[in-house]
Amino acid sequence: MTLGMVVIGLALFLYGMAQLEQGIRSLGYNTFKRWLSRSTASPLGSAGTGVFITAILQSSSMVSLLVLAFASAQVLPLYNAVGILLGANLGTTVTGWIVATIGFKLSLQTFALPLMATGALLQLFFSRTSRATAPGLALFGLGLIIFGLDIMKDAVDGLPAQWDLGALQGHGMWVYFLAGTAIAALIQSSSAAMMITLAALHAGLIDLQAAAALVIGADLGTTSTTVLGSIGGSHIKRQLALAHFLFNAVVDLTAFLVLLPLLPLMQSLLALQDPLYSLVAFHSIFNLLGLLVFLPILKPWSIWLNQRFRSMDSVERPLVGQPTAVPDAALVATGAVLRLMRLNAVVLNLHNFRLRPEQLKLGGELALELEDCFGRTESFENRYARVKQQESDLLAYSFDLQEEKLEPLQVALLTRQNGEARAIVYAAKTLKDIRENLVTLRHSEQSEVSGLYEQHGEFIKVFYHSYLPLTEIEQRSPVNEDSLQQLLLDNERHYEGANAAVRLLASADTVSGSELSTMLNVNRDIHHALKDLVLALR
Repeated sequence: MTLGMVVIGLALFLYGMAQLEQGIRSLGYNTFKRWLSRSTASPLGSAGTGVFITAILQSSSMVSLLVLAFASAQVLPLYNAVGILLGANLGTTVTGWIVATIGFKLSLQTFALPLMATGALLQLFFSRTSRATAPGLALFGLGLIIFGLDIMKDAVDGLPAQWDLGALQGHGMWVYFLAGTAIAALIQSSSAAMMITLAALHAGLIDLQAAAALVIGADLGTTSTTVLGSIGGSHIKRQLALAHFLFNAVVDLTAFLVLLPLLPLMQSLLALQDPLYSLVAFHSIFNLLGLLVFLPILKPWSIWLNQRFRSMDSVERPLVGQPTAVPDAALVATGAVLRLMRLNAVVLNLHNFRLRPEQLKLGGELALELEDCFGRTESFENRYARVKQQESDLLAYSFDLQEEKLEPLQVALLTRQNGEARAIVYAAKTLKDIRENLVTLRHSEQSEVSGLYEQHGEFIKVFYHSYLPLTEIEQRSPVNEDSLQQLLLDNERHYEGANAAVRLLASADTVSGSELSTMLNVNRDIHHALKDLVLALR
């Protein structure tokens, strides 16, 4: 019966955590995403961010999964993502302080039932589109967490009188360490493992030394979340899972071998009489020390991690293994695929006209990415096949993503991305189909004919100089709308000018027959391909 109540309390606790997470996500997930991108500009900032958001969400597992999603979507650099994971380890220790402070000092139902009732009423009397629904869900989840904790606390209070604790005597600290690892790995929550340990310590089932060994083991066991989240995923997910595991393994084994024997000394130095506070203080201290040791070497360590699990296929296909459960991160990932498709399609066109990236006179990150893409040794056919594969990945992923609860703006963005992907593939195919015609024009003995090839090449430079920076803009505005309209007008003028040049050659009998048809086809296909790119972006 006691075990059954523990299981019931744990189930309510974990379900409450899930409801709280969903409520917080609904409250301000877009704001959270923008803040996350800005606040992780340095290793110290990323670690602090990890501490803060884990302390707020009370779930290092959720934070680790979010980090995997955003890093895989290329929102976060690897070393910043690693910093958040390391900070999350310290942030999750806040759970222990909360439980030790209020969890065993008073009846938690005094707080739980009003919170659950308020949350339920907000959800019951307001439609799902109302802003009150998300706070209601969060409050209900918080109430469930407290209620589950209270059930577990009451369930274990009477165990010392029923159990013969002599059966546990003689077991070494390694047994408790391994038990903590197994518990956290099974329930996927170090917070829940800490709660169980505090409940057992409060009830007198275990002593402080054994409880500390359990908590250290739980710290290692919680890395199973990132390991499971990385299975079948992109290379960066596996890099983050490795980073999380190695950090926790080093910190936890050091804490077990070096700090655990010093626990009595630490307790006396801090003048802590309450074993609950001694346990949570020990948990926070060894995680803080581990963070302080690893933070200075975060960048070189991330460079080493970045060399693991990499392959060209994983770099060029970031949607493989990307989860759809976080739509905002998923849409960033689809945007990253679209970016790769654009770059590859632009490089195909640059090769067609024997142009180099620096001739486009771009700047910043965009220029570096284009040069990197251009510099890869790859045949025209393989690069074109890669663009088609990326579109296929995007379409397949979109079908999976549409099964999630998407907001209207998210649906519109996904639709636009798929439309632009189709236009990019069409443009790439068009340029592939006229490739031999372009070679014929370029090698023509008649300067007027080869001049048409040069004319197209000059326009391509001007077009991409204006087009590519517009692809970086996330929000429509009158300014970039005017720029897109200007691109369309420029394309029309170029098309008319190219056709006029061909007509002059035909009237002078400079070209005729199949050569004339080839030149007109080239004019038309380039015009249509570039026009589709602009319309899709618009």
